[in-house]
Amino acid sequence: MRDAMAAASAAMTAASEAVFQAGSAKRKRAEEGLEEQKSKYARLCETAEKLRSDAVNVKEDAETEAAEIRREAVAERAVLDAEKTSMEKTYAFQTSIIKLDVGGHKFTTSLPTLTSVHDTYLAALFSGRHPVAPNADGAIFIDRNGDHFHHILSHLRDPGRDETIVDTACQLPGSCHGRVRVVSGSCHLIQ
Repeated sequence: MRDAMAAASAAMTAASEAVFQAGSAKRKRAEEGLEEQKSKYARLCETAEKLRSDAVNVKEDAETEAAEIRREAVAERAVLDAEKTSMEKTYAFQTSIIKLDVGGHKFTTSLPTLTSVHDTYLAALFSGRHPVAPNADGAIFIDRNGDHFHHILSHLRDPGRDETIVDTACQLPGSCHGRVRVVSGSCHLIQ
């Protein structure tokens, strides 16, 4: 019986060893699988971080590009607005052409030019408060000497010029005889 018990004990030991070996092998395979899963997870995390970083960079680039496009659009809009304003002024001048006959001299100008300096005879005449009828030629007649009227129109067109524009006797509409001098952007009658 001892032999049988020793044999049974040896068989149990061998079986335990076999189970232990099988368990160790399974554990080793599980640990290797776990390591492989950890490695895959780490690679996936790296890929995800790279994609996130790339997405942030793309977003920043897109925001920068969008801001530049907005700046360009604002600048283009400003240019278009300036052009529109200029064209509106040109249109206003073209649609407000006035022909004058000053003492037999023919002049063509615009309503904004004639009314550009307030409190003048011409500004009052063309203010719309007084009836003004054109003659048969379609011109507004002003019964004054027209020899130097072009200087008055030049002053109305460019009031900032500081120069003597007339230094000879002439008649100004609605005023006495005298000489006209432009000083510091205003027209003065010199007695």
